[in-house]
Amino acid sequence: MATVPSIETDVPFHHSFEIGNDAGPFQDNWGVDYSTFGEVHLTGISGMKELAGGPSAGHGYGTYTINAKFEGQYAGFNGAALILWPGDNSWPGQELNLAEVTPDGTGRQYGTVHWADANGNNQYELRIFDNVQIGVFHDYTLVWEPDQITFKVDGVVTGIITDHVPRDFDAGGINNTIGFLNNGFDSSLTVRQVDYTPLGLATPEAVPPPPAAAVPAPMPVDTHADTPVDWNALAARAQANFDATGFWFI
Repeated sequence: MATVPSIETDVPFHHSFEIGNDAGPFQDNWGVDYSTFGEVHLTGISGMKELAGGPSAGHGYGTYTINAKFEGQYAGFNGAALILWPGDNSWPGQELNLAEVTPDGTGRQYGTVHWADANGNNQYELRIFDNVQIGVFHDYTLVWEPDQITFKVDGVVTGIITDHVPRDFDAGGINNTIGFLNNGFDSSLTVRQVDYTPLGLATPEAVPPPPAAAVPAPMPVDTHADTPVDWNALAARAQANFDATGFWFI
């Protein structure tokens, strides 16, 4: 039996497939094409995901972003999907899908929240992503927060779901593992990069340097030819300027 790696819920995650034939953290994988540097290609029956072996496996609340390209016109069970699979590997359950393709031949994409009802049957709610082109790479994002799931494509909000939002492990629920799959011969999925940022973790803003101390203007020197030079006054001015700026001048 494979050992589930211990991954802290609140640790950022990044993977970009820049080592050939290396699944990295996606150790549960099958039928994946690694032949192109920096990406994986899924066709036919293929997929890869992090190992799901218990409620704490995977990650919890936070922002998940996958750079990927869908091709083909059918999804659901017979197509491609970017998924967050339940950490306890139980389904029906809290499967969260960053993106799938509608089975109506339009190429439209959508995000989904799944849950099991009181009888253990799969239920779901989805949001259609309008004006998102199939066949090109996009950044697909899912933000998992307490009581809200937000979908984004290329940084633009494409849908929000507030019902049946699961709790993560730290909040008394279970985490989800990152994965992607293709379950048909008329669709394919290419993935280049995967990122996860825990909820509340942000890059600190740069602190601007303090303003430079104002340098006093040099004291004027009376150079009128008829006025005797007051050497003591000039010396006092030079000393005052040095004390203020660190430079000797009059």
